[in-house]
Amino acid sequence: MEIKKVGSSEAEKVYEVFSSVLKDGFPEYSPRLIKFFLTKDFPLSSWRKKLEGNKITVFSAYDGGRVVGILVADKLYGGVSYCTWLGVLKEFRGRGIGRKLVGKWEKEIKKIGGHKLMLITQEETNRGFYKKLRFNEEGFEEKSWFGLDCWKFGKIIGEPNLVKYF
Repeated sequence: MEIKKVGSSEAEKVYEVFSSVLKDGFPEYSPRLIKFFLTKDFPLSSWRKKLEGNKITVFSAYDGGRVVGILVADKLYGGVSYCTWLGVLKEFRGRGIGRKLVGKWEKEIKKIGGHKLMLITQEETNRGFYKKLRFNEEGFEEKSWFGLDCWKFGKIIGEPNLVKYF
């Protein structure tokens, strides 16, 4: 299993995994919400544009040449990196791929001077996964985005360095 940061040339492979994982890895999402994400909010063209403009960072897990998992994080801001998506293809779940993707993200953010990782989960069962990775549960938002409850998590990975942020 290889985990690496990818560029816009991998947008189609990333989108394929994103599309597949949305359909079977987010039971809290309605078919209508999934369609919105795939056609309006995160269509393939959006992935290309965001990767080309360095607006997001994507780490992909490869099994041979096949992308089997992705972690998507917004551009580092004020020392904080926010993960917007984490997903692994159904047939590859339970093999530590999500843990490896999060580990690669953490290592990369430390390297560029970030001090904190943040994310949310809207699926209550995922809370244990993030706690095992030493994320702290920092809050709960009732009926948040798209009317779904969500849990906020954070992990301090270094000391803030204000000189680097300005």
